[in-house]
Amino acid sequence: MSRVFKTANLLLRSSQSIRVPVRGKAVQGYARPSIDEIGVPTEPWKQVYDKNQTRFLAQLLGGATSLAVALFVFVTEVNRNPTPAHLLK
Repeated sequence: MSRVFKTANLLLRSSQSIRVPVRGKAVQGYARPSIDEIGVPTEPWKQVYDKNQTRFLAQLLGGATSLAVALFVFVTEVNRNPTPAHLLK
């Protein structure tokens, strides 16, 4: 039993000796961007919104079509709960 305790004690001590590195700056002299450096919109909001909605609708229709095809193939190909012909002989 003492061997188990020795092993457990070694494992606990080894985790205490591991030193976690402290994160520092990756680049010297780096400063976060200020609010003045953010660009201004170049297109009207409604135009960008409509373009995004068109793309999202196409993705939705593609996903719904894929799901419908997968369900159709599943229903037509998978034999769910068949009649036990081997028992009806």
